[in-house]
Amino acid sequence: MDDLQSATVEKISLWRNRAFRLLFSAQIISLLGSGVTTVGLALFAYQLTGGASATAVIGNALMLRILAFLLFSQPAGVIADRLSRKKILIAADLLRFGLLALFPFITTVWQVYALIFAINAVTAFFTPTFEASIPEIVGDEQYVKALSLSRVAVDIEAVAAPAVAGILVALLGVRWVFWFDGFTYLVSALLVAVVAVPHVSKVVTPLSLRTFLSEITTGTRVLLREPSLRQALVLSFAEATAGAAAIVVTVAYVRDVLGRGETSFAVIMAGLGLGSSLAAIMLGRATGRYEQGARDRAVLHGRRHAWAARALILGGVVLGLILLPGALKPPLFVFALLWILNGAGQALIAIPSSTLLAEHTVERERGRAYAAHFALTHACWLVTYPAVGHAAVRWGAPTTFTAAGIVCLLITIAAIALGRGAAQGAHTHEHDKVPVSA
Repeated sequence: MDDLQSATVEKISLWRNRAFRLLFSAQIISLLGSGVTTVGLALFAYQLTGGASATAVIGNALMLRILAFLLFSQPAGVIADRLSRKKILIAADLLRFGLLALFPFITTVWQVYALIFAINAVTAFFTPTFEASIPEIVGDEQYVKALSLSRVAVDIEAVAAPAVAGILVALLGVRWVFWFDGFTYLVSALLVAVVAVPHVSKVVTPLSLRTFLSEITTGTRVLLREPSLRQALVLSFAEATAGAAAIVVTVAYVRDVLGRGETSFAVIMAGLGLGSSLAAIMLGRATGRYEQGARDRAVLHGRRHAWAARALILGGVVLGLILLPGALKPPLFVFALLWILNGAGQALIAIPSSTLLAEHTVERERGRAYAAHFALTHACWLVTYPAVGHAAVRWGAPTTFTAAGIVCLLITIAAIALGRGAAQGAHTHEHDKVPVSA
């Protein structure tokens, strides 16, 4: 997209941007369906296997989900930089619709695993392609706000999906949960189909096996070539550590240490999403004011680097400090406040990371770059999920929280050590970007 097109996009208010409204609506609808399915899967696994075996099924399904992301996201990035991203998004939604429609007919555990793996393999094509499309849709000035809203959408899903799932199960039964999710993907595909995505001409070499194998690593090389992106990747491990502590260990802490029930657990987890949403909204507004008036691309780039670096480090520090008191067994009210800050700290890492990724990539390599980022950040979760789980079994929930806090602070110190190179990277402007050759 040339400078004139970019400027035109930037002048349009985000909510007056029809393409963004449609994509954002598609994201919210599909996220709601995915969240409902997560709840439905737990209930379905319990019906299928009964008792404690359901926990093992859910855990294995979670590992297969991340494995699918790792295996397919980078090949998906190569394809996204060669084909129409709009067509990829529609095809992915339609495939997920078809796969979800099969879920109610499952009778064995291996079928659960096969469908979960297949659905998330398709998601590995959808999510990075969706994220890589946003910069071209909203333009430079609106990108951070768009990211903040996207983060809020994820948090709304985390809060609203269990309630919607509960209503569907109570009124219609577990199987309707999966059909509901399938329907959301169909609606998402229809919304994407009417989006006017700016056309960007792509000059690519013929795709041979040798070229394909080379281009799979291009996205990773894009991430590693910039010090600021390396710093963001390091802090993604802190985000995954704090997130895994919240997702895996909170239920044990609330039930076994505090002696509270399911309602308290739900409130605590809702606080996690609330903190993330508030941080995303505040960051979007603060950065909008900070970047206002920077009409020169180089000045905007420098300001964006400045706030992103500060937000990343602040996020790592916040996550470390709020986890450290875990061994002191904070009471429910204090724990709820800490978990609100946990959500805020994760958002302070996630949003600047995506912002810097857009700043340091050009359109023709963006699909591969976002796919590599998607794969590498999920690889962090692949490590932290089992590590935190085993730590909780061995040391108990309170000590595990403190240990996770120490890990987050050590990661943040390592990220600060990369700060000098990241600051130097702030002088690399848009016209200086040279794509990594395939």
